Amino acid sequence: MASIIRVKRSSGTNKPATLNWGEFGYVTGIGSYGGTNQYKDRIFIGDDGQNANPVGGYYYASMMEHSPGTVTGVTNARNTDGGIVAVLDSNRKVDEWNVDNLTLNSNTLSSTDTDGDIIFNPNGSGEVMIPDDTFLGFGGGANGTDAADSKIEYDEDGVNQLTFSGADVRFNITTESSTKDTGAIIVEGGVGIEKNLNVGGSLNIIGNATFDQIRLQDNIISTISGDTMYLDPYPDGLSNEGTVVVKGNLQVDGTQTAVNSSSVTVNDPLFVIGEVTSKRTVMSPVSAGANTITLDSIVGVNTGDAISGSASLPNSGVATISSYNTGTKIVTIQGVTSAGISTTTQLTITHAYDTNTDRGIQFKYNTSSGTANNKDGFFGYVDADTNAGSNAPARSWTYVPDATIQGSTVTGTRGYLDIKGIYYQTADYNANGAVYFDDNGLQTSTNNPASPTITSKQVLTGITKNTLALPSNVTLAVGDIVKQDTTNAYGVVETAVSGGNSINLVGVEGTFTNTYNIRKEGNNGTIANLAVIPSSVTVIYTNRPTWTSTLDGGTFW
Repeated sequence: MASIIRVKRSSGTNKPATLNWGEFGYVTGIGSYGGTNQYKDRIFIGDDGQNANPVGGYYYASMMEHSPGTVTGVTNARNTDGGIVAVLDSNRKVDEWNVDNLTLNSNTLSSTDTDGDIIFNPNGSGEVMIPDDTFLGFGGGANGTDAADSKIEYDEDGVNQLTFSGADVRFNITTESSTKDTGAIIVEGGVGIEKNLNVGGSLNIIGNATFDQIRLQDNIISTISGDTMYLDPYPDGLSNEGTVVVKGNLQVDGTQTAVNSSSVTVNDPLFVIGEVTSKRTVMSPVSAGANTITLDSIVGVNTGDAISGSASLPNSGVATISSYNTGTKIVTIQGVTSAGISTTTQLTITHAYDTNTDRGIQFKYNTSSGTANNKDGFFGYVDADTNAGSNAPARSWTYVPDATIQGSTVTGTRGYLDIKGIYYQTADYNANGAVYFDDNGLQTSTNNPASPTITSKQVLTGITKNTLALPSNVTLAVGDIVKQDTTNAYGVVETAVSGGNSINLVGVEGTFTNTYNIRKEGNNGTIANLAVIPSSVTVIYTNRPTWTSTLDGGTFW
């Protein structure tokens, strides 16, 4: 038996050109992958076609000359490539795995290129999945040895929500928001906030927002439940301290406004009471072609009132209310709408109905101790004849210290006014005239005693004036005395009559009737029978004070 088996050998760089079937060949030297030395340190075997096929050699074996499972620190000085083969240990592990710029070592996946990114990119519609109840941690040790500072978890076993825990979360994206679909964070659903919300810039809410029992929607602030809303400018829990400042106009559409402050200041030069216009809010959508509108309140609304505030209303946007329902708060208008009217639309009611209600200031006071002595006073305008006491004139200004006020009407005894003087407006008085009361208690002025005059002195006397309507014409001069038969009533002609059928008599004594004939006595003492019986007698005034320049039935002024 031979002790040495030899194969074809070569110290060059080329592999054998041909090898017989089953014949081995070897190329010596330090091999490499590719290049001039790509066939060195290899063993070849021939096939049935005499092709030289590589089947081994130290070039390959040197790559596996290290402990199984060990990659870190392993070198191969045998070949110029320095390549090694990862050999798994009995647990099918190696201590380090490198793919391109990624290193997997222990529990750490890291990039080997400086500032290199790590990208998880599933193929097609695949997703990067993190199982339920598994934390995605941030922070901690560089190699993951310490607990995470902040974590994200889909808490399937708990609240069944994606949860953030640990350190605070900051979004350093500075994109400004101008609509609900722009900004650094865009949330399509609702947002629940357990604790305080602080906003450094503008807070723009599209749609509606709810803060405890307060809702913000469109341009409306409203309560969710209950019917009371507080604006408290002082952090003391509904104390009366602090100041609420309203910039711009303030409109109150309720039925009652109470001011509990100790003083009220108004800069307006005119204070309007009993405005004849008011605002109402549309509470249900109004369709085109409708003639009914549901309002928030119909207090003070009456048939004939004008309603405006929407171009959809008939008659160029100004409709007339034909009826109303106090239970449903629905008004019916004349005509129909040309288009729809949305809820929250503000409509204006212009009242066209005389309510016969009074206008003024109602004040409350106490005459002595005890609530039984609480009084209501009134100072202002009364509308009807008898609202503020017996025979009170309509549409007058009055003061009632102890008033009864029901339905915006005032009754009670008028009180005293403490003033220094009263001026009559021009044409309501005569210079140097005397003030007297008429039949209704109205103070008025007599005539002016200085013009005209006949003597240097005048006499103030009380006279009665009648007007006699006649069935035929007469002629009379100023100063003629007209006397009636049987009744003996007489009076002085105030104004000349030339072929007229009406006589104004002043200084009337007695009672003229439409039964007896009348005669006249002229300035020269002649008496003429007028031969006429008055068809009617009208008393113009009785015992009115009048300045006269004569005592004998002369001219009165």
